[in-house]
Amino acid sequence: MHDEPNILPRPGFHLTPERNWMNDPNGLVFHRGRWHAFFQYNPEGSDWGNMSWGHATSVDLQHWDELPVALRFTAEEQVYSGSAVAAGPDGPLTAYYTSVSADGRQAQSRATSDDDGLTWQRDPANPIIDRGSHAFRDPKIIRYEDADGFRWIMLTVEAVERQVLVYSSADLRAWEHVSTFGPVGPTGVVWECPDLIPLAVDGRPEETRWVLLLSTNPVGDAQDPDGSSMSYLVGDFDGTAFTPERSELRRLDHGRDFYAAVGFDSAPGGEAVILGWMGNWRYAADLPASPWRGAMSLPRRLSLTTVDGEPRLVQEPPAFVTERLAAIDPTTVALSAVAVDLALDGFGVVELGWDPSVTGELRLRLTADTDGEVAIVHDPAAATLSVTRSGGAMDTVHPDFASTSIVPLAGDRPGRLLLSLDGPLLELFVDGGLATVSDLVLLGSGRPRLTLASERASPVSVTVAVLHRASVLDRASVVDQAHAFA
Repeated sequence: MHDEPNILPRPGFHLTPERNWMNDPNGLVFHRGRWHAFFQYNPEGSDWGNMSWGHATSVDLQHWDELPVALRFTAEEQVYSGSAVAAGPDGPLTAYYTSVSADGRQAQSRATSDDDGLTWQRDPANPIIDRGSHAFRDPKIIRYEDADGFRWIMLTVEAVERQVLVYSSADLRAWEHVSTFGPVGPTGVVWECPDLIPLAVDGRPEETRWVLLLSTNPVGDAQDPDGSSMSYLVGDFDGTAFTPERSELRRLDHGRDFYAAVGFDSAPGGEAVILGWMGNWRYAADLPASPWRGAMSLPRRLSLTTVDGEPRLVQEPPAFVTERLAAIDPTTVALSAVAVDLALDGFGVVELGWDPSVTGELRLRLTADTDGEVAIVHDPAAATLSVTRSGGAMDTVHPDFASTSIVPLAGDRPGRLLLSLDGPLLELFVDGGLATVSDLVLLGSGRPRLTLASERASPVSVTVAVLHRASVLDRASVVDQAHAFA
C-alpha cells in the first residue's frame, strides 16, 4: 500500500508532519503565547523507528508551524513518550521522556530548554528514575497544590503490569515514589500514556473530580482485533494516591483511531485541553500515506457533567471550530426516506440538529471517489449511534480496518451531531461531546458527499463550515520567528 501515496490526502487543519512518521503527542505545553506540541517522530523515514521528539507550534490550535527535531535519537538512546512543563510564564521548559537503551531498558530522563523548546540540554545525571524495567514509560508531569503547599507529580506506567506509578517532587529533579494504582479493567492489554486532570462537575469548582486518562493496547497471541483505545476513570486525587469512584474503565472515544491523548500544561484560563494521536497500532504501519504518515486529533476541551447521577466526561471541539460554526446561519433541510445530497469541501465541519421523536431513525452516508463509505445511523429507539466504515478501499488496508462502532447514547435528548472531516480524518462529537467517534477513512481525493435520510419526514438543521489550511511558512522563516519571539 505504500506505493499509493494519493489515497490519503494530507489533512488541512490537524497537526501532521510535513513528512515521515508521527505517533503519540509528547510535551504538550502552552508557553509565551504559543501552543507547543512535541510528538513521537522518525526523522529518517515514514515507518516507526529512530524515535525522537518532533516539534510544532500554533497560536490558535488550527494552523501549525513545524520546527526542527527537538530531541533526536542517538546510538545509545531512543527518545520515547513524555511530557513538558513551563516553570513560570517566562521560565525555562522542563521535559521528561522515556529513555530506551540498546538493551531495551526503559527509564525516565530529563531535558531543559531556555529557548522555547527549539533546543534542549539533556541532564548529565540521566536517567533520573531507573527501575531496571523494560516496560516503565510515559512520564506525565502535572501540578498539585493543597494546604501543604505546591509540588510536582509524575505519572508513569509499568505497562505490562497495568499499573500507574505516582511520584512527587518539589524541584523537578528529585522524585519520591508515593503510590501505585492498578491493575483494574481488562487483561491482555498494556497501559500507556497516563494523565490526571482536575475538572469541576457541572462547572462548580467546589465539586472537583480528578479524571485519570489511560491508553490501552492489546498484547499476546490472541489480540483484540479492534486494537488500541482510550479509557478514563473519575475519582479523587489527594496529592499522593488516586481513588476511583468506580473500578470499571469507561471508553473515552468510541472510534478506532484515538490514542495516547494527554493534556496541555499551562493552558490559558485553566482550561483542560487534550490532544490525541489519530491512529491504531493494529494497522498504523499499513496506512497508504506519503510523504507524511500520522496525524493528531482535533484538540478537545474537557469538562464533567452529571448524567444519570454520575459525572461523565464531555469533549468539545476547539474554539476555532465552534466560532466558525457560530458565524454561519444554519439551513433547515426537509428530510424523508428519499436521501438528500450535500456536497462537502472535504476539509471542514458539519453541525446537525434534529428532534429524534419526529425523525425516527436518521441515516447519514459519506462517500467520495472510491468505493469506501461511512454509514452513520442514529437509532432513537435503541438509544445508539452506529458508525460503519466499509468498502474495497478500506478493506485493502488491513483485515481489521473495516469496522462498526456502536455508541450508547444518554437518555432522551435532542439530536446533536458535529461532524469534522479533514481529508482522511473523521471525528464525530455526539450530544454536545458526551460521546466521540474518531476514525481514519479512505474516501479518495475527490469531493466528498454527505447524504441524509430519515425514517419519517422531518426538518433537520444543517450548518456547513469550510476550514482551509493557511499558507505554510517555510521552515527557516518559522525558526527565525521563534527565535525573535524568544
